[in-house]
Amino acid sequence: MVKFQGGVKEAAKMLAGLSASAREKVLELISKKDPRMAEVLHKNMYTFEDLKYLTQMMLIELLREIKVADMGLALRISSNDLKDFVLQNSPRGMRQEMEEILMGPLQLASKVEEAQERIMIVVRKKIDKGQLIINKDSSEKYV
Repeated sequence: MVKFQGGVKEAAKMLAGLSASAREKVLELISKKDPRMAEVLHKNMYTFEDLKYLTQMMLIELLREIKVADMGLALRISSNDLKDFVLQNSPRGMRQEMEEILMGPLQLASKVEEAQERIMIVVRKKIDKGQLIINKDSSEKYV
């Protein structure tokens, strides 16, 4: 038997693994008892690093709905895997803009984190609407 490690991040990971309808039901139940906890769980289900699990088409769709400058800024503190994925799968003009920001002058960490949060607000809305799917299980294919 696996011991539950606990914490908001672990609970959020478990929620993220549920189907959209099951996740919605669980969050709704939690929200009735503790609306703030439901909000925190919703916010922690997906991280900026999870964007590397998008398909190229989903990434391009996302880039159309956010400021490319925000993505460039947000990538400053992301993993090399995520940077490579975003830059390699972005249209040339967007990629150039992001690279200029990445190579530009130093930025405050708080500004970078704010850019990540602005992106994640859009990501969470798109996931809730079924417009984006974060597929961490690479054995599963989209059809």
